[in-house]
Amino acid sequence: MAIATDGAADTLSSMPTLNYYGLPGLVDMPSANVLPDADLAFTGSYIDGTVRGTLAFQVLPSLTATFRYAGTPDFQPGSSAISEPYFLDRSFDLHWQVIEEESWWPSLAVGIRDIAGTGIYGGEYIVATRHFGARDQLAVTAGLGFGRLGGRDAFDNPFGLGDRPARDVGEGGTVNVDQFFRGDAAFFGGIEYQATDRLRLQLEYSSDLYREEVADGVITIESPINVGATYDLGDWGQIGAHYLYGTTVGLTYSIATSPRRGVVAGSFDRAPEPVLPRPRADNGYSTAWVAQADGPPILRDNVERLFEEDGGLELVSLALDPGRATLRVRNIVYPQEAQALGRVLRVMSVTMPHSVEVFEVIFTVNGADASRVRVNRRDVEALEHDVNGPSRLLAGAEVEGAGQVRDPATISIPGSAPNRLTWGVGPYVETALFDPETPFRADLGIEAEARYEFGDGFVAEGVVRLPLVGNLSEARIVDGIEPGGPFPVRSEGALYHQESELHIPRLTLSHYGQIGSDFYTRLSFGYLERMFAGASGEILWQRADSPLGLGVELNHVWRRDFDGLFGVQDYSVTSGHVSAYFPIMDDFSGQVDVGRYLAGDYGATFRVDRDFANGWSVGAFATFTDVSFEEFGEGSFDKGIELTIPTTWFFGTSTRNTVTTVLRPIQRDGGARLQVEGRLHDLITDYHRPNLEETEGMLWR
Repeated sequence: MAIATDGAADTLSSMPTLNYYGLPGLVDMPSANVLPDADLAFTGSYIDGTVRGTLAFQVLPSLTATFRYAGTPDFQPGSSAISEPYFLDRSFDLHWQVIEEESWWPSLAVGIRDIAGTGIYGGEYIVATRHFGARDQLAVTAGLGFGRLGGRDAFDNPFGLGDRPARDVGEGGTVNVDQFFRGDAAFFGGIEYQATDRLRLQLEYSSDLYREEVADGVITIESPINVGATYDLGDWGQIGAHYLYGTTVGLTYSIATSPRRGVVAGSFDRAPEPVLPRPRADNGYSTAWVAQADGPPILRDNVERLFEEDGGLELVSLALDPGRATLRVRNIVYPQEAQALGRVLRVMSVTMPHSVEVFEVIFTVNGADASRVRVNRRDVEALEHDVNGPSRLLAGAEVEGAGQVRDPATISIPGSAPNRLTWGVGPYVETALFDPETPFRADLGIEAEARYEFGDGFVAEGVVRLPLVGNLSEARIVDGIEPGGPFPVRSEGALYHQESELHIPRLTLSHYGQIGSDFYTRLSFGYLERMFAGASGEILWQRADSPLGLGVELNHVWRRDFDGLFGVQDYSVTSGHVSAYFPIMDDFSGQVDVGRYLAGDYGATFRVDRDFANGWSVGAFATFTDVSFEEFGEGSFDKGIELTIPTTWFFGTSTRNTVTTVLRPIQRDGGARLQVEGRLHDLITDYHRPNLEETEGMLWR
């Protein structure tokens, strides 16, 4: 099975077979294949009672990262003294294709399995894969394994790295670097044959002896040979059935998606207003309209009528002089900010007097100006149908802090609805993943939410929830933390579900503003999140033409009563961070937060995100503080993966709503940060040059 690339259109499929660990492979063993760049794949597998779920992300064209959650019945690895019917384990893998297959060269990959977990699946490998045949129908894989993969017919370490030290599980979550590629090694390999366009057959020799599982009677192994078949279901994924170890049958199901391809092809949005070029005027355009008494209301009404027909924009204010027009606009629905900009420019071409040569658009976010985008009207008229029009228009545009230039003073008039009220009542789902006893918990209920923008940057918002069914209240109160450890700012989270019904997750009054052209501010008061109430302030320095940013946040909060209403407890803390935001490469960005956390501990959070133009984001984070691994407890330190998916991606209709999921192995008290809404960086930078240029392909959509 070949891996399709831009230069290999004759191959059969772009998705490799994913093995029982959710990595490119044969049956149980890895191969040197990779997923298509940026693909996200989920694999569920079942072998003789062992269930694994793996999320794999192709971080780079050559680098695959996975997060796995596995449950094995009646299993007590190492010195574990668990009594639960299932041993639950979380693990991470990295798979790096060092050499890509071409000509007669095979692809070559290096991998580390269970890089930061208990280590029960720990193993490293070097593996090569080569395809043969006119359509690459036959793939041959051969590899060298270490750790678990270095068990069968093992021999001395070929690199002279010495013995492999015993696995030190400790609290879990740490990286045992001293084990990597050490100890005995063993060969593994196999072949895969593409029997039809959809059916693949696998035959492999496994080097994993499953020593601990065999010792506990979890499985029985009589043969190193595994055989299987995988059937391609097209857009619905792939399903596999295999005969393993000479004793048992296993099943897998995998499905992959790309953040770049929506579930729905195309868009159901209303067609935009076409650009209306001005008639030629050899002697210039008249400015007599300036003296027209009813001119400003007419212009405002025309803009608002077209915005209303568009359905995704609201006019905050309009300011004009004979040669320049400035519109302050709310973007209600468009997730690609360049698309919102393009639609505003189209409306301005239709409604603005002919003498207006300069269009300025200021998008307001929570009542604060994000940036000022200034373009020449003649560029809008000339570039609507130009193949390179979006990039040429933005290259000639000025994007700057909204306060760097004053608005036109001749005519200034607010929109008919400068304030904005939104509200809704509907169902909600709240989930908790990877509880030490139950992998998935959830509550389903009804919530009422309201938000009001007063203007001048003031925003009030609140949420009331009533759970109806669910099991979040059954979650275990995390214990086992060392005496003298951090205050339980998160580990007693289950009490907020056990001791409340109708509750208020958030009720705040905030102000958003600017100090100068490149400094943005936020000040929030109230019940900031489910567990804490108080005050939070933030200052962000962010130039409109640069991805670099610096922020300072300071919070003073009290722990809320468990009933989730208006009371607070005795515990209070002052926390805060200095944050740096910076690009890494292409669509990767980084963030470092240094400061004090909710339990009073000091440290830093490191974060890397891959952000896509359509609003998708896949990120990973890790927090290290002066709380020791022993005091932190299971997991050793806070870490996780965060997925943000725009709702538009599912339905094809523009909306700024997103769905965010955090895959965190376990959350304790060390490194816990306030979950305040409306942090500035994610709000303000949407309308700065880097993001507008990233989404420029949507400018005329």
